[in-house]
Amino acid sequence: MKKELRKQIELLEQKMSKSPNNMKDGGSHFLYHRERMIRFKMLQKNMPQKILAKRLNLTESYISKLITGERYNKDFERYIIHVLDINYCCI
Repeated sequence: MKKELRKQIELLEQKMSKSPNNMKDGGSHFLYHRERMIRFKMLQKNMPQKILAKRLNLTESYISKLITGERYNKDFERYIIHVLDINYCCI
């Protein structure tokens, strides 16, 4: 269990190093932590972006923009709050 969690966190850190919201590059603190939380919850639930895009009837590239905060979609916000159990007060 601990090894799996450690691998998930390492994978997440690799993805987050390429994030446009990276604070080292002058990105937003809130958007960086929001993106990190969304990606971690998706890893925990074994839900790749492809499945998320199919469930919301959106394209994968648009899902990427929603995750990074470049775009906004009310349905996506509802989905991550109710299905992925993300609460913005804890970010």
